[in-house]
Formats: sequence, C-alpha cells, structure tokens
Amino acid sequence: MRELPPIKQHNNHKPPYSITLQLNDIHDLFALPRHNPFREDYLPVSGIDQLALRLRKARLENGLNVTFLLPVPVEQEPDLHADVQAAITRYCKTRLDNLLFELKARQLTVIRSLEVGLIILGATLGLAAAISRSEGIVEWLRTLLANAISIFGSVALWSPADAFLFGIRPLYNDLHTYHAIRDMTFDIQYEQLDSNPLVASTSIGKVTA
Repeated sequence: MRELPPIKQHNNHKPPYSITLQLNDIHDLFALPRHNPFREDYLPVSGIDQLALRLRKARLENGLNVTFLLPVPVEQEPDLHADVQAAITRYCKTRLDNLLFELKARQLTVIRSLEVGLIILGATLGLAAAISRSEGIVEWLRTLLANAISIFGSVALWSPADAFLFGIRPLYNDLHTYHAIRDMTFDIQYEQLDSNPLVASTSIGKVTA
C-alpha cells in the first residue's frame, strides 16, 4: 500500500524533538496494558501508545529522539537495541498500512457524501427559486418556504464537511506521528529502582524503514 511521504526535515541545524519514556520492562513498549492501579507497575496503555499520544501536538519537523528508561536488568540482553529497532519498524509498518487503508475508506465516504450533498443542494435551490416565482402562494409564505428549503439544502453539505474536519484530518496527524516514530533515533538507558536515574549503558541508533 502506498504511503504518504515522510515528514520533511528542515535543514536548520535545530536539535530533534526529544522525549523520555519510562518503562518497567522493554516488552511494555508493545505489551497489552495492565489496568490495576494498585500495582506499582500500573500501565494504562502500551509504551508505544504513550509515545504516540505525547507526540500528537509536538512539532516533529526536525526529527525525533526518544530515550527509553528501564530498570537495571539482572542480565543485559546483548541484541536488545537491534530487537527494539526491528520491532518498532514492524509495528510502524503495520500501523501505517492500517491508517492508510482507513484514510482511503474515509476519503471515499467524504466524496460520496459530497456528491449526494451537492445533488440535494442543487435540487433544493431550484425548488426554492421556483417557489419564489410562484404566483399562487402569498408573498410571506413564498419567502418562508424558499428560505426553509434553501437552508435544508445547505445542511446536506454538513455531513461531508464534518467527515473531512473530524474524520480525515486526525488520520493525517496519526500518519505523521507514526512516520516520525518509524524514522526516529533512540537510546536505551537504565536506572536503579531505589535511586536517581543512573545511566548503565547507552546505545543509539536510527530506525530504518
């Protein structure tokens, strides 16, 4: 499925948008949420969903850098960075494909609604014009009927306008967000659970499409 082009990167030497995401375990990046606030590892949504929500209003023209903050493990996984990179790539590809499919479906809905709305608008405007020229109806009633029918015709355009503003535009925002996540750089840091954050090891990489 054809994707939208990635976010245009501006060559203005500004640093990328940076964000830190704290996780109880690296698998919480994609794991199903745990809805028990009585537990210390309470997680209302997955880490990747938290990231997408926090980026919804962010300006990502200069790129994105994410720091994943994890507890110090008993034994570090040697290929953790590569595994995370591959998982993010797979997840974003699937998410973008689904969003593009939904976008195409909503675009067809908007086009069909617009076609129907224009037909109704044209018919009601013609009927209103005919009523306003009718000699068999008193003037005040002609004016009332003509205005009422014209308003009814204009209401037919509300549905496609609403579908575009509140159905299609949010999808474009989600597409740009997941493009940024797919192309982001990231590093993994560790912290002691009973102390201030302590960088145990850091690995930096770029997620490739």
